[in-house]
Amino acid sequence: MTEGSPTDLVDAFYRAYNAQDAAAATALYAQDGWHQEGDSGPRRDGQAALQQGLERFFVMLPDAHWLVRETVTCGGTVAVVYTLTGRLGIDIGGSPTRGKPIELAGIHMFQLGENSIAGTRDYWDIREFQRQIKGENA
Repeated sequence: MTEGSPTDLVDAFYRAYNAQDAAAATALYAQDGWHQEGDSGPRRDGQAALQQGLERFFVMLPDAHWLVRETVTCGGTVAVVYTLTGRLGIDIGGSPTRGKPIELAGIHMFQLGENSIAGTRDYWDIREFQRQIKGENA
């Protein structure tokens, strides 16, 4: 990763995500970088695992788009409030969910290292996701 400000690195991350470019997004992480879903969700360690996870995610939500709502930087930590939108590209749980629209609010927490992303945590509401794929009203 080339040198730049923390927000430059985060901006590059979302450009790669919005292009559904798993390789470009993964390249922004340190070799031993990690990603975790919230505090207790699954964790992926290392660039190969990160890329594999993103490739699977982009099959599930092939037109995924993250709209950055707010960015807060404090030292080597950047918090990003976002809205994720897209349509499911697969059926989930044996139900016909392909094509269903998804809109989720979330927060990405970035731990930045020397010119790379050391790790990320992604916080979003699994119950809201499940409600949307079931077609239930809020």
